[in-house]
Amino acid sequence: MASRLVKQVAAAQQKDRLFGGAARSFYFEICRCLPFVQRLHKMEEMVSLRELRAIVKERFKEYKDVKDGRVVDLLIFKGREEIETYLLMHKQRHHVLTEVVEPYYIKQREVKKVSANSPFLDSFLTSAYPQQPQRL
Repeated sequence: MASRLVKQVAAAQQKDRLFGGAARSFYFEICRCLPFVQRLHKMEEMVSLRELRAIVKERFKEYKDVKDGRVVDLLIFKGREEIETYLLMHKQRHHVLTEVVEPYYIKQREVKKVSANSPFLDSFLTSAYPQQPQRL
């Protein structure tokens, strides 16, 4: 009975250590800093606070499969460095827009884009080597 309880507590602590613990608190720390970054770089007219939070959430989801605690700690360290560069204005407004905001908008447009062209024409317009559709 006691050994089963110890295993459950250890599993819960390991789960908290991974994404639920340090990474989760770091996510909330970044979300608290976002209004200051938005005001410092005068981005109110370009991007809303809700969109900035969505961008941060998307960046965190890129690394959702990371399970090694050392890698999680390293990613948190690198994230802290990056948010510090934005808060201390070592990266200016155009850096924020081209590195963070613009890829988000491009990804949003790609999702909504529906083509009325044939598959060959889409392939021709997007690549240098169009693919011929297979005929059965």
